[in-house]
Amino acid sequence: MTPKNFFYQKLRAIDQQTRYETIQIYDDIVVVNFDTIFDRDYTLRGKDELLYKLHEIGKDKKFLFISEDGANLTLSGAREIIKEIVKEFKLTYETCAVVSREKLNLENVTECLEESIPYWCHILYPAIKNINIPQGNFSKKFAVWFHRGTFYRLKVVRHLVENYATDSFISYQEHGMICNRQFESMFQDDITWANNNTPIVYDQLFPNRVYTHEMIVGAERKPYNDYFMEIVVETDVATTAWITEKTVKNLYIGKPFIVLCGHGVLETIRSFGFKTFSPWIDETYDTITNHSQRLQAILKEIDRLSTVDVNKLHQNLLPILEHNRQTYETYINSRR
Repeated sequence: MTPKNFFYQKLRAIDQQTRYETIQIYDDIVVVNFDTIFDRDYTLRGKDELLYKLHEIGKDKKFLFISEDGANLTLSGAREIIKEIVKEFKLTYETCAVVSREKLNLENVTECLEESIPYWCHILYPAIKNINIPQGNFSKKFAVWFHRGTFYRLKVVRHLVENYATDSFISYQEHGMICNRQFESMFQDDITWANNNTPIVYDQLFPNRVYTHEMIVGAERKPYNDYFMEIVVETDVATTAWITEKTVKNLYIGKPFIVLCGHGVLETIRSFGFKTFSPWIDETYDTITNHSQRLQAILKEIDRLSTVDVNKLHQNLLPILEHNRQTYETYINSRR
């Protein structure tokens, strides 16, 4: 058995009820789940404690590091922690592995690359498999389903509320806007607007931010037949390593989308065999490396689409939507 197959086997054997504990020990394997201590601003909580504990318990152990649901191991510094543990315990390809969505190029580490799009195709399918591709006659043009109130999401929501409120489904579950205190004076206008106008509740708030995939993407909660397209703001807007359920579900359920993510996200999506929506939707926003200009390009395209007969446009997009569903189905059972 290769080291990669060995560690994948151990990963699949982890008890799902305890999966989200930071450190677990299975026989002689220390399993470290970075997702449990990852903050969405590309940082890790408790680095000192983590290193101390791993140094305390790591002698004569194998290590399996996990980042399946979002921790950016490079930007957060987790990559350096892995290097430290490998060096301290003289680990090898046979005794250390990392499962992540990034190519880390770590010496003496078996890397198990878990691409985000196939991952989410597999994970989401049970919750969306009975949703049919809408055929048109939409009552609204746009929808946003935002849980955390990040700056970019607030900017999109504010644009929709101020210009297209009656033409949009809007869910923004944060009260106010998440903003580091060092920048509050620079974004005071947006913060004030958010404090006065949010949360915006489509049906119900998720208590304590606890929710299931069915609650996030299931047809029971979202009126997929009633709106034309989604505006997606991904969790990671700095890279394309973490494309989540927010985007991937649309590839199956038949929703055109605009997605604010790292530069080149549409190219990444197309690399998995999916099609995007140019020329019917102007996707040049995804070629813009300047974050401010990319956001403005997206808002401008929303403005243009607000003037378009989206039911007619949808008929032109149906072949793409059907193609994407068929492509999605090739990934349903693709996980190792």
